Amino acid sequence: MSSPDHLTPEKVSPTHTLLDNLQGQVFGIVMTAFGVTLLRAAGLVTGQTAGMALLISYASGYSFGVIFFLINIPFYIFAWMRMGPGFTLRSLISATLISILADFAPQVISFAELNIYAAGLLAGATAGVGLIALFRHGASAGGLGILALYIQDRTGFRAGWVQLSVDVCIFAASFLVLAPSAVGASLFGALVLNVIIAFNHRKDWYIAH
Repeated sequence: MSSPDHLTPEKVSPTHTLLDNLQGQVFGIVMTAFGVTLLRAAGLVTGQTAGMALLISYASGYSFGVIFFLINIPFYIFAWMRMGPGFTLRSLISATLISILADFAPQVISFAELNIYAAGLLAGATAGVGLIALFRHGASAGGLGILALYIQDRTGFRAGWVQLSVDVCIFAASFLVLAPSAVGASLFGALVLNVIIAFNHRKDWYIAH
């Protein structure tokens, strides 16, 4: 099934080369994975499927990367049916690499001291920039990002606000796993992330393909 006309990025920005889009996607993957690394190092969560995966990982001890990949599978099916195979495959590749990098990062990156609110701020800003890069280059980090982007393109309702609404439910559940201070810092980071997306990712701006 092909993408609807309003989701066809070539009509918005036809001048971008394969290299342009490849570097944008790699940048988005690395920045998003680093944001997750900061959250894990500080014992925080975020919203969307990444937040679900972090909560399950903290509670069960299982790998974040494996959980994140499995949670995303139903959303790939939705994306394939409604947004086309190109977007779905790029999102699948992005989410898989984010999972791998986030699990590998603690082996090469450590923090002697990390304030939880500083971690929330930096993780939110880093992941927000990374997700915008993925969106603008025809991909996402999977999960609710796919649904939020589809709703934005269909209705004009900002993807950041869609995700923020879902995040409220995730953070309510996080009180069962985290201390209240950690939940507060996590919520602060998620707010930063979603505000960055809401104000900087717009359908009438530029999207590459």
